[in-house]
Amino acid sequence: MAAVAPAPWWPSPALAPAGLLAATSPSGNPEPPTLPFLLPLLPPPPAGYPLLPPRGPIVLQLRPNPSFLAEVDRRRSCSLLQFLKNEGAIPSPEEDKRREKVIRELKEIVMHWAKAVAREQSVPQKLATATVLTYGSYTLGAHGPESDIDALCVGPCIATLQYHFFVVLRQILEGRPEVSGVQTVECAKVPLMRFRFSGVAVDFTYAQLPVIDASKAINTFSPQLLPKIDERSWRSLSGVRVNEQIVQLVPNAEKFQVLLRCLKLWARRRGLHCHHLGFFAGIHLAILAAYVCRRYPNASVNGLFIVFFQTFAHWHWQVPVSLHDEPTTSLRSEGRLMPIVMPCTPPEFCVSNVTKSTFKKIREELTRGYALTKDPLSHDFEWRWLFESFPYAEKHQQFLRIALCAPTFTELRDWAGWVKSRFRFLILKMERAGIGCDPCPSEEIDHTVKDPNMVFYWGLIPEKIIHVDPSSLEEEFMRDVINDVYGKVKCTRSDVTISVVGLSQLPKSMRRHSVHWQYMQCMLGYQGPGHK
Repeated sequence: MAAVAPAPWWPSPALAPAGLLAATSPSGNPEPPTLPFLLPLLPPPPAGYPLLPPRGPIVLQLRPNPSFLAEVDRRRSCSLLQFLKNEGAIPSPEEDKRREKVIRELKEIVMHWAKAVAREQSVPQKLATATVLTYGSYTLGAHGPESDIDALCVGPCIATLQYHFFVVLRQILEGRPEVSGVQTVECAKVPLMRFRFSGVAVDFTYAQLPVIDASKAINTFSPQLLPKIDERSWRSLSGVRVNEQIVQLVPNAEKFQVLLRCLKLWARRRGLHCHHLGFFAGIHLAILAAYVCRRYPNASVNGLFIVFFQTFAHWHWQVPVSLHDEPTTSLRSEGRLMPIVMPCTPPEFCVSNVTKSTFKKIREELTRGYALTKDPLSHDFEWRWLFESFPYAEKHQQFLRIALCAPTFTELRDWAGWVKSRFRFLILKMERAGIGCDPCPSEEIDHTVKDPNMVFYWGLIPEKIIHVDPSSLEEEFMRDVINDVYGKVKCTRSDVTISVVGLSQLPKSMRRHSVHWQYMQCMLGYQGPGHK
């Protein structure tokens, strides 16, 4: 019995095409006129699964008409774009102009700063220059209205990181009426300042060049300059270098931007977007999106999104993800749970905080995305199911509550930035004790406490029945927090309190009932890989 094509489920008004539909193989050879998501990479059957099909009538299903599939794909691509707009994931032209103005004013500020440093160092002011380069989702064209700007301050050899950037430039920024909430993270792998400029969040890193005229040197950047740059400046520059490579490698910038917007929204809604908690950083999602776009250069937006879940839900993570065709055997990926190679020369891995707990959740969410999107002809499919907020209250019974307090809001910002940079140590300590966790990235406020505060809630996933001693956990974590002069100084006026709470003590924002949770579990028959 041949399969009968279902009646079209789309609305009648015509929608604009969302891109080319024919897929090509990585080698460039044309593939049959089918859509990429019709080539599923099926996982092996679970243990105990019968090798022979159960008895019953044999139903032969014929492949639907390619033109019908193409129309369904086009409609889904259009509905996905409309969903992004409805969810506010695409900034308005006015918001983009505001960002452009922020960058222009930052360039003026750092140029004046370089002149001030030259004056202090008795160097002719006309020789000293600095500039600002952008990278990340803003430069890739995939930022949202609430996205921050990743900006790199490129300064001269006379301007040091510890004093001239973190002290002098910070004082200049704090003196500007447009700037608020300046926070420094000085001992991170990539040291940075965070602040809001005219309401736009900015992550500001620093690279010190071995020249006086930094803006001219960076505009005519030569390979001979790279070996003379210190390690921290090299890491800060890597974001700009990787961005340039991605822009050159993706075959269709517009589709790549839409796919990356989808991935960023999905990661935020499912609690996977926080790098210091062991989840994705923006660069990870950008490289994964670019990988899919390069593999299927002519696929539609809908096809690319589906192929993303097909590809990485079944990826063998012992193999690094790389945008270059040459092998990555020169890189040692041992101990890395999600090795992703930056597309720069020489090749190196992206910085990653992924742990066993967070890796497990990432894989579960990739599997969930695959389960939801693998049927291209599902008549009742809705994008909001895929982008539904993660139901922490339905998934976990107990939570680790981490409360940060400080005497002033300014001190709280600095204290929170420092403590969050140490969160990975806390997750690893819990895993060594046999306790997995699901850290929620949301930053809550306890309004019953007088002092400025910030509270985090992490779902607890004990691998076995085990008692969690929050006091000893807090004591051990504080050793990591104050193992540096900066932490010791901040700890004298600020505090960290760790406790274990139940569902009734969660904030209301985390206890909202997920209306689709039980329905989706039954409909998909889906349970995460770690479910027992």
